[in-house]
Amino acid sequence: MLRRRFVNLVAQNSDGVYSLRRIEAAKHLFYPSIKEAEESANDEKKKYKTLRRLPDPITSFDPSPVGVLFPGLEWFELLAPRSGEGRIVNSNKAGHTAMFDADKSLYLALPNLSQAKGTSPVSFSVTHPGSGQDSLYVLHRYPGQAVAQARFVPDRSEHPRSCFEVLEYKGLSNDGNVPNKGWDWRLLPPPPFVREPGYQPSMINSHTTIKDANGCTTICISSDKIGTHCFDTWCFDSTHHLRWKHLDVWKQVGEWELPFYGRAEHVPELGILLGFTAGRKPHHLCAVDLSTMDMDGQAPTWQHVWDNATLPGEKNWYPLFFRLINMGDNRFCVAKLFGDVEMGKQFAVLTGIEMERGQDGLRMVQHKRTRYVFNRIDVKWVL
Repeated sequence: MLRRRFVNLVAQNSDGVYSLRRIEAAKHLFYPSIKEAEESANDEKKKYKTLRRLPDPITSFDPSPVGVLFPGLEWFELLAPRSGEGRIVNSNKAGHTAMFDADKSLYLALPNLSQAKGTSPVSFSVTHPGSGQDSLYVLHRYPGQAVAQARFVPDRSEHPRSCFEVLEYKGLSNDGNVPNKGWDWRLLPPPPFVREPGYQPSMINSHTTIKDANGCTTICISSDKIGTHCFDTWCFDSTHHLRWKHLDVWKQVGEWELPFYGRAEHVPELGILLGFTAGRKPHHLCAVDLSTMDMDGQAPTWQHVWDNATLPGEKNWYPLFFRLINMGDNRFCVAKLFGDVEMGKQFAVLTGIEMERGQDGLRMVQHKRTRYVFNRIDVKWVL
């Protein structure tokens, strides 16, 4: 994955209108090299800065129309990695979706979601072979509740009531002859546990994607008292005219949970899953070596935990949002949104880090840290 130039911020003003702003990674988050980052490690003026105002918006998004029937807040997600760093998909409460290409300043209207996805759904970008476009898989964070409330969608899917669907670009039809181009949503089977007798509604606590040596991607989710389930997206198939096919198959891999808070990033170059520690705050940065992870065996545990990426004052703050942004070339942006009860304010902290594996094992190098205190403009998503 090539190095990204920007971190995308979706902010909301007092009128409820959303805007997209972009933070320059080289200016605010990273030094040119690890050596320069280490040389500046003891200079807090260089390492920690406050952003007085956000960059000017490059576009705006209207809020959901008043009186819509569908539950849930708007959501935004980056379509990556093959699509670049500027293709952003968003949905309003009515299920209307659109894509904005920040690099080309182009809008594209998309088909409506088949089912509402609720507040802050979990999403996964997946690359399929033979296509120049990535696919975006979106799953309701409370899958059992979503299936129970889902509308019946006849004649569109084998799964007319589901909490899971994918946005994909369709090229030729299955016979390879009739053009059928365009973006569309396709309903997928829900996690199998939502239909089991005695199932109690649960939340997806942690999730990730893992790409194997052949490039095939597996989606993994964990829920409290449910365990971990994986969804195989596709595989190569020499008998298919495309030489590959969708699998769309769920399987339970253990009664254990992934040891992460929220999303974890697969870093194949380093053979790790990188994320935040599960459990109580402050949710330190941590890593699990995939070589020690048996998907059919015992629960995975952290081999590496770094607390120096945690701010001293975090113990007095309450977290609103944590996310790890893969910036490419083993660089990441640690994005954290906090509230401070004493100050009565909210703020975002963005920290640039770089991972490397040497003779002494895996290590984390911190680059720059930028803080922005909300002032009539609230950061809602970091992509």
